[in-house]
Amino acid sequence: MNQLRELKGSERALLDQMDGRADAAYAAEEAQGKLAQIRVDIDRYLRWKLAAVILQREIERYRVEHQGPLLVRASELFSKLTLGSFTRHEADIDEQVLLGVRPSGEYVRVEGMSDSTLDQLYLSLRLASLERYLESNEPIPFIVDDILIRFDDLRSEATMKVLAELSMKTQVLFFMHHTWLLELAKKVAGDGGLIIHELNA
Repeated sequence: MNQLRELKGSERALLDQMDGRADAAYAAEEAQGKLAQIRVDIDRYLRWKLAAVILQREIERYRVEHQGPLLVRASELFSKLTLGSFTRHEADIDEQVLLGVRPSGEYVRVEGMSDSTLDQLYLSLRLASLERYLESNEPIPFIVDDILIRFDDLRSEATMKVLAELSMKTQVLFFMHHTWLLELAKKVAGDGGLIIHELNA
């Protein structure tokens, strides 16, 4: 009887060991399966991430290459008016804002620009719109009043040069209150390019 009990006990112990090994083997197999799935998911994620980066770059390239002629011309004027401090401006379609672009490639939102630079941004857009209009319509006068009040000397001169170029296409009426601007206009326009009317208060 004792022998039977001992045999039964040893058999049970053996059975318990076998059950333990089966659980461990099952757990190891399950872990390997999950590890394989993680590798598949990581690979898929990396491919999707890379595709997203490439797609975003292509969208940006397309946007820059195909932005409207109006914005292209306005960018050229903006660069001139800011003396190259900004090389261009771009429209952010998603946020519906204009961004200035530095020569370094840095983007500057309008709230990060000085008051004078904002004036130059607005003027560049206005001038580009007028030039586009003049391509297929009769000339109309371009009237401005003290637009250089917040410009420094160099940017004022650059703006006068742009306005002198515009005067070849249409009449430019410039109202000013400062005599130094008149001297600057004379310097830029040269002989015969400027008609001065003094209005008495």
